[in-house]
Amino acid sequence: MFRKVMISAASAVAMLAAASAANATACANNDISPAALSCVGFYSGNVLSGSPADINTQYAALASLGFTWDKNWNALTPLQLGGSHTVNFPGTMYGISYVGVHFGNGQGGPGNGTAFYKIDAGAGLDSFTLRYNASSNAVLYSTGAPPPPGVPEPATWALMIGGFGMVGATLRRRRAVVA
Repeated sequence: MFRKVMISAASAVAMLAAASAANATACANNDISPAALSCVGFYSGNVLSGSPADINTQYAALASLGFTWDKNWNALTPLQLGGSHTVNFPGTMYGISYVGVHFGNGQGGPGNGTAFYKIDAGAGLDSFTLRYNASSNAVLYSTGAPPPPGVPEPATWALMIGGFGMVGATLRRRRAVVA
């Protein structure tokens, strides 16, 4: 007696990605600084590319972090790191952001693997540092919007109102002299 088992395409991709990650060193939140909220990986090899198999791996990894990526590789701009410990994407990251980092086989690294991180960039983060050597490339998948301009503090309001009062008094005094 056999039972039919139905697996959705998304479930199959997630299982395949999990199996790929299981064969490599596990990532840790403190792989980057400031520390990530969560991570998944290391996936064997450099999966930060536009090939269909790599896109499916990226999609599954990001989904496990709580982000639904649109799979549009052409909208991304991979950053070449060349062994740098600092990742500095063009522009500032805000709020919850999702990044992927690949490390090569260089000394002091996790081996040829790619990890994905969910980070809190807060009100603005220009860069983060990597714990490992042998960095190869990185991708920023998503970041939040810049915070809206803040409401002025009470001291700023007081200065502004005082300034308007002084301008008004000066104008009033000038009218009295002309009359």
